[in-house]
Amino acid sequence: MRLKKSHVVSGVLALALLGATGTAWYFALQARTPAQRAEETAEPEDSVITVRVDQEQLISTLEFEAAFNRTGDFEVPAPKAPDGIETALASKIPLKVGDEVKAGTVLLEVSGRPMIALEGAVPAYRDLTEGDTGPDVEQLQLALQQLYGTPKTGTFDARTIADVKKLYDNLGYDHATTSEEIPDETGGEEDTTGGEEDTAGDGGTENTGGGQTTTVERVTVPASEVVFLPDLPMQVSKINAQQSAPIPAEGGVMVLASGDWKLEAKLDEETASELTKLGDEAELEFGDGPMEGQEVGAFELEVREEAAESDEGMYPEEGEEQTQEVTYAVFAFEADKVEGLDELAPGEEQEVLLVLARSAEDALIVPLSALWTDAEDRTMLTVVDDEGKERQVEVDVTLRHDGRGVVQPVEGELAEGDEVVIAWRDRENA
Repeated sequence: MRLKKSHVVSGVLALALLGATGTAWYFALQARTPAQRAEETAEPEDSVITVRVDQEQLISTLEFEAAFNRTGDFEVPAPKAPDGIETALASKIPLKVGDEVKAGTVLLEVSGRPMIALEGAVPAYRDLTEGDTGPDVEQLQLALQQLYGTPKTGTFDARTIADVKKLYDNLGYDHATTSEEIPDETGGEEDTTGGEEDTAGDGGTENTGGGQTTTVERVTVPASEVVFLPDLPMQVSKINAQQSAPIPAEGGVMVLASGDWKLEAKLDEETASELTKLGDEAELEFGDGPMEGQEVGAFELEVREEAAESDEGMYPEEGEEQTQEVTYAVFAFEADKVEGLDELAPGEEQEVLLVLARSAEDALIVPLSALWTDAEDRTMLTVVDDEGKERQVEVDVTLRHDGRGVVQPVEGELAEGDEVVIAWRDRENA
């Protein structure tokens, strides 16, 4: 369609009018009176940040962490890789720290095979196979006796075989077997093969040139699949194995704990020094943790030799000092007063507070950031009254703790509720 000349002219005029209107609105919005411009460009007024003076008691404390643990530890050694597997992997970690371990508990799955906890004083030192005899077979039977009533005979007999199968079935694993070639004792048939190999497929019977043998499967308990523990039940204290990672060739895969509970703290040099200096006069309180609010009983300091560590947390290089003395504080406590003690995991932390000093109950307390030093090296506070006027008060600081200080006025007056300056902004530094 062809536009007429009059239409084009009308459109141009409309656009021009719209542009002129927008320009007018823009300049109108940008316009400011001289008073408005002066107000917007004026320097900010002086301002101060103040806090009120408190009147209460300030207690200076030194905080450190103690931990609940058991008196007995057992390190579960790393197992060898299952037959036919070059590298043993932690294919499943069914436990976590704090879990109970009892007879029949699977501690760890290694390349698909279980490590089963059983009670016994002697570690497994050989694979046990049906027909074996000895004290280690008796130990296996006594361990199974707790679960299935297995009689102790000293021989890996039919009942022991049945109960071993039951143990593995209940845990969801196939029992282990081993193959063995034994002489064929059927003995009633004459050899008509002329000494040649039997090719008829007789189901496992082999002609060896003079006598026949048969392959049999025997039930076995690999030494790598049972962990005999001297005291059950126990509790998982630490897990060193990592999911889907290779099992270390040396060291333990986990640590199990048993026995009575103990509460002890590994002390740094400052805390050890303070507790040694104060001795029985030390004032201690329990903070966050299972013992919170309870009275701290007697404690003893023990100095122990431990492997030395460098600043980076690594053990020292060969030739350097390998041990160091570490001070521990061991606390006496009544186990029946610890709420939920049976549910604690070894390593549960308990905060301990060592009281170093206490102020009067009505002490005047200010933030340490409010203190400043004048040209005469006096400690000062700046107090602001209701009208915004400032005055300086000289003070002595008698106690400092956690960013606060107890002050006593030396010259000038100071009272609870007074506003003291902790920061200010002026025109020069705004």
